[in-house]
Amino acid sequence: MKQYKVIVWGLGNVGRAAIRMIQEKESLQLVAAVDVDPKKIGKDAGEIFDFPKTGVTVTSDIDEALKFDADVVLDYTPLVRDEKGGFTPSAVDVCRVLKAKKNVVTTLPIYYSQATTPDLYKMINDTAKENGVSYLPTGLLPGAYASYIPTVLAGLMGRVDKITVQSGEDDQHNYSSWVKVFGYGMDPDKFPQDKLKLGIASYYVSGVYEMGERLGFNFDDMKIEHEWYTAPEDLHPTFGTVKKGTLCGHKFTMSGMVNGEAKVSLIYVHKICDDVVKTPAIDNEIHIEGMPKALDIKIDGMMPLDESYVTSAAPSVNVIPMVVDGDSGFLQALDLKVVTPLK
Repeated sequence: MKQYKVIVWGLGNVGRAAIRMIQEKESLQLVAAVDVDPKKIGKDAGEIFDFPKTGVTVTSDIDEALKFDADVVLDYTPLVRDEKGGFTPSAVDVCRVLKAKKNVVTTLPIYYSQATTPDLYKMINDTAKENGVSYLPTGLLPGAYASYIPTVLAGLMGRVDKITVQSGEDDQHNYSSWVKVFGYGMDPDKFPQDKLKLGIASYYVSGVYEMGERLGFNFDDMKIEHEWYTAPEDLHPTFGTVKKGTLCGHKFTMSGMVNGEAKVSLIYVHKICDDVVKTPAIDNEIHIEGMPKALDIKIDGMMPLDESYVTSAAPSVNVIPMVVDGDSGFLQALDLKVVTPLK
């Protein structure tokens, strides 16, 4: 069995799930782990999560890690935006790895960039090809759930007239720093709702563009809607009390439009304490209209509170052989062989 050597860059929630997967796979070997958290640096990459020892010590220096003989870097670093809200800083970091002649698989939303940010697509694609390696963005959202799974399911239809993908997450146990962007516990009238709407749309909307293009829709507009919700009572997520009347949830709807009609929509909910507050609902459902009349798929258990990041890490880990052994350049998961679990 061929074994692939892996560097994990970013040891947050997704990195944690990836480290455990790598330990369990005979075909994978962890050779380096990188993070900026002082509590993790200098310690074993497995022990920091109470997993068995990996024999790999966490470093803060990605350039030192890139000196190791490795096939791929799993990039789980937080998204870094520029002053205009663009993804250029994160794209530059990706190219830094590609220039070291390492393949990159990432959950960063630099996804289907030929439609959303052509300049970044060209920069990454050119750098990857020049160095004989490849770049693949994939995770859960954008990625496996939007748009990989819906597009494959659409293959059951004789004709697709409309597709709606719904999902969401309960952030009540989420310690990630980015959760702060949702302003849980803040006064809704003082919170920058429009800024959040644009930021979230830029993160997720690439999946809408990919589904639209692959299903043959030529959008003439992209409609973004945002609804926010307040706590009906005091709520108690793990990061502190959220007072009654303050922000406790958001619902974002991103729709690719054709002649004023939504053809491809992604509805995503971010909220806290879903076990107490049921609105807005978190529904993991895919609805496809056409011929036959409608196809409805519901997926339960995709983002459980205790291990919600496994489904983000798994698509990026399981695809490693296809990325390493495939063509160079900016890749899309839907253009590869079917992604199946590694041994």
